[in-house]
Amino acid sequence: MNAIVFLVLAMFSAQDKKSPEQMPVFPTADFRSPLDIPLTLAGNFGEPRRLHFHTGLDFRTNQMEGLNVYAVADGYVSRINVSGAGYGNALYITHTNGYTTVYGHLKEFSPKIKERLRAEQYKQESFAVDIILKKGELPVTQSEVVAKSGNTGGSGGPHLHFEVRDSLERPINPMLFGYNLLDRIKPTISYLKFYAQDEDRFKKEGYRVKAVGANGLYQLPGGTIRANAKRVSVSVNSWDGINGTANSMGIYCMKMYRDGEQIYQFKMDRVAFPDKRYVLSHVDYPIFMAEGSKSFHKCFVDPGNACPIYDHVEDRGIIDISDEKPHFITIESSDFAGNTSTVQFTLIYAEASVIFKPKVLSYTDVFYPFKDNNFKNDEVKFDFKKGLLFDTLYFNYRKQPSIDNTTFASTHMLDKGSNLLMDFFPLSIQLTKEIPDNLKDKALIVYKDAAGGSAAKGGKLKGNTIETKARELGSYTVKIDTTPPRAVAVNVTPLKNMKPFGRLVFKIYDNLSGINDFDTYIDDQWVVTEHDAKTASLTHHLDAALAPGVHTFKIVLVDERKNRSEYKIDFRY
Repeated sequence: MNAIVFLVLAMFSAQDKKSPEQMPVFPTADFRSPLDIPLTLAGNFGEPRRLHFHTGLDFRTNQMEGLNVYAVADGYVSRINVSGAGYGNALYITHTNGYTTVYGHLKEFSPKIKERLRAEQYKQESFAVDIILKKGELPVTQSEVVAKSGNTGGSGGPHLHFEVRDSLERPINPMLFGYNLLDRIKPTISYLKFYAQDEDRFKKEGYRVKAVGANGLYQLPGGTIRANAKRVSVSVNSWDGINGTANSMGIYCMKMYRDGEQIYQFKMDRVAFPDKRYVLSHVDYPIFMAEGSKSFHKCFVDPGNACPIYDHVEDRGIIDISDEKPHFITIESSDFAGNTSTVQFTLIYAEASVIFKPKVLSYTDVFYPFKDNNFKNDEVKFDFKKGLLFDTLYFNYRKQPSIDNTTFASTHMLDKGSNLLMDFFPLSIQLTKEIPDNLKDKALIVYKDAAGGSAAKGGKLKGNTIETKARELGSYTVKIDTTPPRAVAVNVTPLKNMKPFGRLVFKIYDNLSGINDFDTYIDDQWVVTEHDAKTASLTHHLDAALAPGVHTFKIVLVDERKNRSEYKIDFRY
């Protein structure tokens, strides 16, 4: 990149940054605990997760389901959301102080809430529903049992996901509302990674070094980093511990000082949903994905990162050492309780240094974060609008012709899957083989990740071109899906007496496009059946009032390409 382009991008990035909004004073005595056991955490607010910042606190439930979940204050149920993924069974309560609390991964709701839910599910004939309620419909009082804790949706184990949102639906760190847990443990600082930020930065590898120390005081071996770049940035691999759990937590705040002057800070007080995906830029995401969610928090802000968690940022956090003088750097990593760990080192420019090793830069195009970018050839077309990229992308395109009869287009390799985007982009692929007319509605774009796994990306065929929206870079091609989904019984066999078991359990599978909808029936009458996407299971809880005798349970499955199947089994009750 030449110097003029480098300076223009720097100017744009400085102009585009949003100043953090002043945080209000939050009430710290309004809310009680949502559980009646001592609160310990499995995850905290703002910690980096796959593709998002975490927007709540994950309270441990002693590795069990079924604990009472309480309304933390007076209010009314404003939303009931049920899904096989995400928050699973989720409850929203809007309180008299204007804030809304969210309770996720619930096992079940209290009787009056469940009654309202069941009425809507049977009205829509759908397990997954999203019910918005009016203020007077379902009032609740502080300490009322509103649900039982569970493990539904995308939960990785029994716990309660708890959020506080403001009137604009922005999640706020619940710790700001008085949930101060015992925490005397200082964050750990494990590694630092340095990056060249001069004109040739894309031609230089980063440099990682292990921090040494303990009990909040860390340094780098030798104490001095001699860098062969006149502008340098750094990321810090840091995590926190908290009393009462062995889980690693995200850090609350990180600050960086150059020669005693603060030049960078992030703080996890509030992360709005449109900003959650900035986690891809906030941490060194290729390391995060390759090394078991290891978070290297960048102490600098990428040009296209507009997340409003940053403050006191000078020159995007980049350290200018072009004066060839030593600069003393201090980085502080803190948790919400104020426990702070510090790493200190000296940074100086040294032309003869080799810490930033050269790398070969191979590319077919260059895309910029502050302009609209497009790519087109005879077989593929896409557009990256302004705001999709976090930094300049040296884009590499390759094509592999179709080599088997399962694909109907070339495989288009759109750079690397580790280069991620803020949002969706339109993608069009030209067919290289004709699809029979009776199968055209079965065509879809398929994405293949670096590990070889496939994911359907849908698409609509227009003439000889199929169009969709995607937000991952990597390999794309076109296939057809003509295979219907299938169901397999787990605890049911033909004419088995299921009354002692009280429930029917099935697994459901699809080979490519993914299950889009399901319906279940007993003797041709629609019934509610719970879906758990993470285990690919359907569970129907038998009604105690079901008449004795033989009954037929039917499952109708439809995938995203409208392939349909029916599964029937007779059982006794």
